[in-house]
Amino acid sequence: MGAISIGQIETSCSIYGPNLRTVVWVQGCNLGCKGCWNKDLWPQIGGESICIDSIIDLAISNGDEGLTILGGEPLQQPVATLELIKKAKFKDLGVFLYTGYDLDELSEESLECVELSDIVVCGRYVEELRDTNLRWRGSSNQNVLFQTRRYEEYNFVEDNEVQVTLNENGTISILGYPDQQLLDQLLEADLSVDERGRIGPSSQPASE
Repeated sequence: MGAISIGQIETSCSIYGPNLRTVVWVQGCNLGCKGCWNKDLWPQIGGESICIDSIIDLAISNGDEGLTILGGEPLQQPVATLELIKKAKFKDLGVFLYTGYDLDELSEESLECVELSDIVVCGRYVEELRDTNLRWRGSSNQNVLFQTRRYEEYNFVEDNEVQVTLNENGTISILGYPDQQLLDQLLEADLSVDERGRIGPSSQPASE
């Protein structure tokens, strides 16, 4: 029974792929893209080792249609990521994989991860090509690949998406690329925002 090191996991997410999804941010990335939104996920240490079966069970019990894997860099944990993808597919979960690598850089398990995923976003994030009007990616050089027919009827339209969730403890979680106006409005409500856009009361850290 394998495990994978992750920095964050969210359920019922609507902005990282079609339908509602369980989203897993893996821990660790040495690509070092300038302007990266998730620098706290760069260190190999600091994540939590999670049983892969428990991630699949969480997605199914929550009623999510799919699983999205991003990071960090999922393909720097290729064996664990491949096991996660295979088990998700076995349970009929759609798989959306993010990687900062280009396909010609991949081999063995990493390439198999891409081949088995239903949707893949690939390529480095390039700050100079940042475009918040793109769907599912941060810069215009990155590619969206529909690898299987699972989402062939999905109407893919370029657009910026942001998901704001009010948590039971009164904090707010925000996913995606919020514009400054939205952040300013939330901060006016005596909320603080951390480096990844997670928001909570100014008197305590934002909730994961």
